[in-house]
Amino acid sequence: MKNQAASCSHVPKKQVISVTMGRLCLNSYFEKDSKLIQTKEIQMQGKIDMVLRFCNSEDTFSFDELVMKVADAFEHKAIAELLELIVGLIQEVLLSRIFAGQTRCHECGDGKLVLNGGYDRRIRMSLGELTLRFKRVKCSGCGAVYAPLQKLIQFRRYQTKTNELEKLVVETISETSYRRGAAQLLRDGKISLPYRTANEWILKTDCDDIQVSSKVIGSYPLEIMADGTKFKGEGVNGKARQGDIKAVIGITRQGKVFPMGTWTGASWSEINREWHEKNITLPDGSIIVCDGEPGLADSFADYVDEQQRCQWHIKRDLYHAMHADGAKKEEIKPLQDALAVAMAIELPTGDFQQVPEEDKDAIEERMENTEQEMLKFVSYLEEKGYSTAATYIDNARRSMFGYVRRWLKWGLISHKASTMVERVMRELARRLKNIAYGCSDKGA
Repeated sequence: MKNQAASCSHVPKKQVISVTMGRLCLNSYFEKDSKLIQTKEIQMQGKIDMVLRFCNSEDTFSFDELVMKVADAFEHKAIAELLELIVGLIQEVLLSRIFAGQTRCHECGDGKLVLNGGYDRRIRMSLGELTLRFKRVKCSGCGAVYAPLQKLIQFRRYQTKTNELEKLVVETISETSYRRGAAQLLRDGKISLPYRTANEWILKTDCDDIQVSSKVIGSYPLEIMADGTKFKGEGVNGKARQGDIKAVIGITRQGKVFPMGTWTGASWSEINREWHEKNITLPDGSIIVCDGEPGLADSFADYVDEQQRCQWHIKRDLYHAMHADGAKKEEIKPLQDALAVAMAIELPTGDFQQVPEEDKDAIEERMENTEQEMLKFVSYLEEKGYSTAATYIDNARRSMFGYVRRWLKWGLISHKASTMVERVMRELARRLKNIAYGCSDKGA
């Protein structure tokens, strides 16, 4: 980088900063006897010279303004031009290999390639905007025409923005409204973007299409957590409509959390059908931790060996069930506390293989005894006339100790509550309440 001071015939009152990029210098080298020997065939190296010119007033001087001017020059001019020059260098390397006979046609693999014009493409990115010149080549054999640089950087045919900019826009908008998000991007010095354009990008984005591959799932048993929430969605025929959004996360043995999917306007059975179509399978020993939402656990029964009903929900929802049956708070609270104590079977934290067999037998015996106590609890609720609460506990007891059964069979510790996915849904509900009022399912 070369810095040169330029004389000014007229000294301005404010600082003026200008940046000029020099031409590319292409050189080729190969190594021989620990020395670089220049050649024209092996490898190309680019050198970029930069000239920085500035003028300053002799009367006044603002250091703060100088800092802002330098930052503005580099962010909005130097960086974009530097990127344009580097991409130009890459294109020259590609073309030099083609003309040297090192690259054949991508279509037929045999024809000779010759230059066939080019086209300009304006690209938006987080650094601003730049115009790239894509040079085309044509095969003398099959007649195929394409731009080598476009294929190398994997740009779609009519792509006008970078994926990193789309990601930045989605992340910014998801925190606030479209208008405020566009204004925030401008304040951060990223890009000037109309909020309607941001809305169009988000509706067309595929970043919400989560691909759950076997490589991501791995070969070790997983915990998966699933939950859903509501939002005030787009109305239909002038009537209000309640939207529905669902999310599933996976947890590895190391505690790493990763997304397995989000859906709007889809039932759990439809999600199950989608997983079957995508041939998604989970390793043996996997477990689902969830609340008692109808159809949720049944939809994932084909993928896991155990189900664990969230114990926090069991205790909380007992209150609502008994309250619906007419019970008073003074009567409900002691039963909630007793239920929480009965469900709390603590498992050893050490290596499963080191746990004595008698301890394992004691844990299994306590689980079986507690399940019998739950049957008595159901009978007690029925005798008191709390039929709703009795049905709720009877359904919950069947999967109340899935984490214990998984530990006894596989030696794997599991969560007893779906706290992790609850945090996800709480954040989703907060954002949807603030920015997604009246949104379509796709928009949400």
